[in-house]
Formats: sequence, C-alpha cells, structure tokens
Amino acid sequence: MKNLVWFRNDLRLHDNPALSQACAKADQVVGIYIVTFKQWEEHNDSPNKIAFWFRSLIELQKDLHKLNIPLCILKCDTYDDCPQKILEFASANEINNLYFNIEYPVNELKRDEQVQAVLEKMGTSCFSFHDQVIHVPGTLKTKAGTNFSVYSPFKRCWLAELDYALLEEHAIPTIKQPVSVNQQDEYDLHSYKQSNINQDLWPVGEESIQKMIVNFLDRKGSGYKTDRNFPGLTATSMMSPYINSGVVSSKWCLNQARARNYDALDEGDKGLVHWISEILWREFYRHIIYNFPRVSMGKAFQEHFEQVPWENNQDFIEAWKHGRTGIPIVDAGMRQMIETGWMHNRLRMIVAMFLSKNLMVDWHIGEAFFMQHLIDGDIASNNGGWQWSASTGTDAAPYFRIMNPETQSLRFDEEGKYIRTFVNELSDCPTKEIHNPNNRSDYNYPEAIVDLKASRQKAIDIFGQIKK
Repeated sequence: MKNLVWFRNDLRLHDNPALSQACAKADQVVGIYIVTFKQWEEHNDSPNKIAFWFRSLIELQKDLHKLNIPLCILKCDTYDDCPQKILEFASANEINNLYFNIEYPVNELKRDEQVQAVLEKMGTSCFSFHDQVIHVPGTLKTKAGTNFSVYSPFKRCWLAELDYALLEEHAIPTIKQPVSVNQQDEYDLHSYKQSNINQDLWPVGEESIQKMIVNFLDRKGSGYKTDRNFPGLTATSMMSPYINSGVVSSKWCLNQARARNYDALDEGDKGLVHWISEILWREFYRHIIYNFPRVSMGKAFQEHFEQVPWENNQDFIEAWKHGRTGIPIVDAGMRQMIETGWMHNRLRMIVAMFLSKNLMVDWHIGEAFFMQHLIDGDIASNNGGWQWSASTGTDAAPYFRIMNPETQSLRFDEEGKYIRTFVNELSDCPTKEIHNPNNRSDYNYPEAIVDLKASRQKAIDIFGQIKK
C-alpha cells in the first residue's frame, strides 16, 4: 500500500491529521506540494509570504526525509491544473490513496472537489481532514438554527460544544519503509528570490517555532491582555505566519496555553485566556468564509454596504501605501509592513479604518495591498479584519465608531517609541510633538492629507445615508 499526502498550509509533522492517517494506513508514504504562481498572483499572495513558505517547505522536506517520506515539488499555473497534475503523479507512482487537510475559501474547495472527482474515477480514494479548526464549519448554530455572524456568541457556543477529545493531537508518525519516486522536482525552492524583506526576521523549522511560542507563553503569556495593544512593546507571540502556514496547528497552540492555565480555556490567567480568544477569532473567520462564501468572492458581508460611494482618491491611496499620510502612527504601521512583512494588530485596525473612513477608499484596495505585502496574509482573517474596520463585515464596528489615529497614538505609543522606529524623519522629534509634529518641513515630513475631525464626520454622513 502506498499513500500520498498533499501538503498545503499544514507544513508540519506534529498534529497533522492527513499525514498521520496516511502513515497509519500504509507502509510507504509520499508527499507532494504544488507550486501555483499564477493562482497565487490572482489571490494577491505576497512574495514575502511565498518566500517564507518555501523556506518552511525546505525544513519540512528535511523532517520528512528522516521518516523516509519524500516530498516532491510539483508545479502548475492555477488550481484548475491540479487535478490532472495529481492524477499523472498518482498513476506514475502507483498511489492507492490521497490524503489532505481541508482549506475553506471557495477556490480551494472547488479545486479539491475536482481533484477528488478525477482520482476516484480512476480508482484512487481521497480522504480529507479538518486541521485548521476544532469545530467543523457549519456544525455550530445559533438557537435559531442559523450560522453565527457575531464573534461573542460564536465563542460561547464554541466553548459550550467543546468535547476535549477534539483537542487530542496527532503524534509524529513513525519511520516508514523507504520508497522510490518516479518524479523529479518541478521547481527549485531555493531559487525563489522575490521577497522584499529580510527573511532572517522570520526563523523557520517546526521544532524551533514550537520552542519560540512556548517561550513566549512562559515569559509573556500572563501579560498578553494588558500589553498586546502597545506596538512599541514586544508583547505578542508573532505566531501568525506560523499558524497560517501550518508550521504549528491552532490545536497545539490552544493546548500549550491550556496546559499553563490549569486545563482551562475560558477562565483563569487573563493573559492566556485572551491569547486563546485570539486563536478562536481565527477559527471564527474560517467558519465565516465557509458558511458565507461570498466574502471570499469580493463581496461585503453586510450586502447593503455594497452601495457605499467610495471616493478612491488616487493621491490619498498612494500616500497611504507609502506611509506618507502625515499621520505619524498610520505611517509607522504602513512602513512596518513594507519593511518587515508584518504589522502589529492594533495598527492593522488603525490604518484600515483610516483608509476606509477618513480617506473614503474602498476597503478592497486595502485588503489587496495587505495581502501583497504580509508574510502572514490569510484570506479569512485579512478579509474579516478589513470588513470589520470598514463596517461592512461580521461583528463590525458601527459605522459611526471611527478610531482617531492621534488618540490611538497617544494612548498606545505615548512616548513615540514605535513611531520613531519606523518613521525615521521623526527620530529627533520631541515627544510632546511626535503624534502631530510642528514645523514638519524641518523633519521633511508631510502635512496631514486630511483633517481627522472633518473627514470623520464626512464618513459618518455618507455611511448614515446607506439604507438596509
């Protein structure tokens, strides 16, 4: 018996249900990963993210090699080409069964349905598993029997319906029998040079990342709730690239926090409980993207907000993209993303709301730009965050609740440490001015492109005219 594991965003050995089950059912196991550059470009996947994933794949290849499991790199343009590509590989290597973990956006679900139909027609069985969520999307319902569209009741139901058996992890498989593969790699992972950031900022390797997260929980987990909103502090786990690529599973992360919180998920240490809640946000958005597929098709969750008359001033858009808005905290956030491929979560909300409300720019533009630069770009979480900020999504901020960037800056970066880190022009700006500098020409720093108060009121007036 020879089984095939199709790796996607599950680049790990531990707690990988598809890998675990494939190894349990056969003496010989082969892995594949399919490079689809054209598809990734259509999805706005960042070169920073692709480079990071390829580095993680190289580490995964090494780990799998120790188990006598070869990982072959295949290549095709789009998801539409995947069924034939896998069929040819399976036929050439006498594969009996295909195993994979499920992805929830519409294009990925369609791809997997097509792969399964082609393989099963030729007598190869397919087995799929849920590794990104604890509760299978569609299984949690409101009292009215509908799917959740608000996080808080979703979380309560998630906890109420939890059987702790669902948190049992899959062990790393034992060594398999050696297997030869009738296939050469179709792409050299080492050859990708498109990243725009210093990739050394983001270490790779499953075991080292597990240690990094454990170290965070042990040293900073208890302070997470109080410190997480201050971008000048190193107070978050920065695990999003790793859970997004599947170097670690969300289940493993939950269990690590639970083990440090006396087996509890929703009470006890406030910092750990809040960190757990952030993981559940990720799961919530996966339920949303599965239960309401229009959100992964460019549609507003609240359909009446499709009517918003976005202004899309091109000069404003370019100033925002390049961190030259004249609003220091906004510019710092944008420059952090451009320089590092990552942005502090508080800043993601600030810059997104500034674009969609103060500048009245269509949130789709910001959503795409984030995906084109983020190392942790994830369609479910990125879409959910942008629609929240633009007041078009699930659990959205009411349209009249608009963050004031200067107020946020004073509250969460009082001394201007974060601003100075990324807005070099203001490195010598006095603290009393750092949030709204005087004599901007002295610093070669631009005037604010909009008045915060006036632009806020304008957005409220425009959104207030939209009828449900």
